[in-house]
Amino acid sequence: MNDLSIKQKSEVDFPVNQIKRELPKYWDRDYINLCLNKIKNNKHKMLFKTLWFSGIRISEALNIKKKDIDFVNYVFVVRWLKSRKYHQRVVPLHPVLRDVLEIFVANLKADDLLFPFSRQRAWQLCKKYFNGHPHQFRHSFAVNWLRCGGELIVLHKMLGHSKIQTTMEYLKIVPIHQGEELLKVVF
Repeated sequence: MNDLSIKQKSEVDFPVNQIKRELPKYWDRDYINLCLNKIKNNKHKMLFKTLWFSGIRISEALNIKKKDIDFVNYVFVVRWLKSRKYHQRVVPLHPVLRDVLEIFVANLKADDLLFPFSRQRAWQLCKKYFNGHPHQFRHSFAVNWLRCGGELIVLHKMLGHSKIQTTMEYLKIVPIHQGEELLKVVF
């Protein structure tokens, strides 16, 4: 057997363009709301409500301090560590989440964490209440955003993706209706 036949065999067995990424796993709105309503522990419920209403990563949620929330301007700052550097972005605060968070943090000091859990504990709680993992809230938020007619570019900024292509993966789940988009164009 020569070198050419070995190379051709490996290309046939492992075609690069045939490798497909799995679509993100997400929950629908009704399932999340049903599960949220069953949670009795207020801290647990607020953690998952925050993930659901904002689409932030679990590590970002666990780093939120009371002083990071601007109740007047309906925004909060999230921070995350990547490549040994802290990054941050400002995320809009949904009015419903703002109202419940304002009550939730009333007795906290400015430097107190909203959710004093480890990542492992957050995963355990998510498995217990939702039979899944915390990142599914992020996927669920994105899918719900697009299904409700939210714009892709705004979602890209909210999720803090460095590349728009990452955000565009959600279009495989919720395709943009091109006909409806065409109706918005005036000729």
